[in-house]
Order: sequence, then C-alpha cells, then structure tokens
Amino acid sequence: MTDRIEIMGGAGPLEAAAIAAVIARIESDELAASAVRPHPIHKSQWVQASRPMEHLAPVPPEEYDKQPECASANPTGL
Repeated sequence: MTDRIEIMGGAGPLEAAAIAAVIARIESDELAASAVRPHPIHKSQWVQASRPMEHLAPVPPEEYDKQPECASANPTGL
C-alpha cells in the first residue's frame, strides 16, 4: 500500500476510510493483474486470410510411398 495518503478538502473519518479502502483495492487489483501473463493476441480470420501461406513442394511418388500412414486413415490398426 502507499506509504502515506493525505486526504484534504474536509473529508471526515468515514470518507477518509472509504477513500483509503478504494486506494487499497486498486493497488491490490494492480498487483494481481501484474502477476498474470497476458493472453496471446489472436488474429482474426480476415487478417490471417490476407497473410501469405506457406506452400510446400509436392512430394515425388517414390517419397510418397515412404510416408507413414495417418492414424485416422486406418482407425482399426489393420
């Protein structure tokens, strides 16, 4: 919490306590927010669609036969 708070303007003890409680709450919220990593920024589909895509070179037929089969293509494992 702040070391010293000077409340001026004719605030009574109840108003001063309320102001101090608000300041303490703001400081605790700021401390909690600074302890959490920010969420990554997700680009919208419109932005992603405008970006260049990575085009992979086609696989030659002799290499295609060497590729491992996808697990979803053969769910029974046969």
